[in-house]
Amino acid sequence: MQEWQSGASILHVGSFVRPGSAASSALPADRLDGWKAIASYLNRDRTTVIRWARERELPVHRLPGGKTATVFALRHELDRWAGVPQPAADVPVETPVPPVRVAAEAAVPLPVNPPVHPRWVALVALAGLVIAVPALTALRDSLPARAIAAPSLPADPAVANRFLAARDLIAERRAVGLERAIALLEQVVRDAPDYALGHASLSEALLLSREFGKRRDADAFPQARAEASAATRLDPALAEGHRMLGFIAYWADRDFARADARFRRSLALDPADALAHFWYGNVLSDHGDHAAALRELDQARLMLPGSVAIRTDLAWAQWAAGHDAVALAALKTIAREHPDFAVVHDCLAIIALADGDHVGYAHHFRRFAALRQDAELIARAHRLDAAMRRGASATREEIMRQAFGRDAAAASPAWPALVASVAGDRPRLRAILALAERRGERWGDAGMVLHIARAWKADREITAMLDHRNPPRAVSLALEDERP
Repeated sequence: MQEWQSGASILHVGSFVRPGSAASSALPADRLDGWKAIASYLNRDRTTVIRWARERELPVHRLPGGKTATVFALRHELDRWAGVPQPAADVPVETPVPPVRVAAEAAVPLPVNPPVHPRWVALVALAGLVIAVPALTALRDSLPARAIAAPSLPADPAVANRFLAARDLIAERRAVGLERAIALLEQVVRDAPDYALGHASLSEALLLSREFGKRRDADAFPQARAEASAATRLDPALAEGHRMLGFIAYWADRDFARADARFRRSLALDPADALAHFWYGNVLSDHGDHAAALRELDQARLMLPGSVAIRTDLAWAQWAAGHDAVALAALKTIAREHPDFAVVHDCLAIIALADGDHVGYAHHFRRFAALRQDAELIARAHRLDAAMRRGASATREEIMRQAFGRDAAAASPAWPALVASVAGDRPRLRAILALAERRGERWGDAGMVLHIARAWKADREITAMLDHRNPPRAVSLALEDERP
């Protein structure tokens, strides 16, 4: 699947504190070890305090050593940062430790929220993103300084606040919120036209709206391409811009070579960008490069543990590689824990159909359509429900009608091929493949192609035609992996 986690670039920890220094001798009562303790002290989730460290200069320190790094903060410094008045007795006499400067940004007014506690700053949490700080800091420590560029905010505080609000909405990945984010970011790039990250973020919001919102590819891709191009023109070293263009090259243009080059460029600029590993893994999976895809997605999950998006796409990649039981168990768990996550229902609908479970397909498709708030998808779900009331035969006919009708005009040919395969309709399946053969099409959708090939593995003609739809021998090699 194409889904990917949004959000700001990964945490850059730039300050070091050596054991035995002044900071390490701070009173235990004043010290908070780890992001969890810091978040608890501030009464916020870990994601939010990580973002404050990155974007708001929350004073956080780290201790190197061993395979991972320890992050800590001092209560009096957190209170001072939040504007809490401090008696002199509360301030340690040791030499202050320079806090982690995650991003050198223009100052943006941060209103304090006294009704809750003078310590808390009223900011919207960046939802759905949980960062594994030890893994990130260990990886970052191994990189040359030139590879890590701290993001900055626009100089105008009003523009900066609009940008941050939009990023929070992007992270939530909800249809209404994405439209609001797009509107805010269009204001940002209008008011700060030279702000490269603003253009890249607008591109990201547009691309997300294809999967979580109401926008069609024909509406989203052209503007997303223009914004990503503007971002890389303004800042050729902006990894996010190359990442966007890699996504567009593959999913809009079906140009794997160009997408591969863009993702490699993005990772060369910022090897610790979890989102680049995530998106690149999705592309590799769809393309049929399963071992490489799973490596990239595992890396993304290591860097962003708890991300529902990565967990979902990792499970989808496992299904695409033929690991059905593992994938289905993972997706069902995600759907149970996060029933409002649209993409997991899309995955489960396709897998149900591939297994011949038309009722399961209809259930998950209905849920997916409702979460997308897409009128056309909802209308298709209603027609499917009406067919189900008439019986199994009518349901199969309606699924076939939708797969081959105008509803699926923009869909990959792999989808009607899968539907024909499940129905056992060889003439129709062969006609789709013959047309693709004449056109020299490369489909992607490696998971669907593999599951069609499984059903027709005794049919040499169908298998050979399928093998041409993906990279050379991708289907044959996948089938060989299943043999005892």
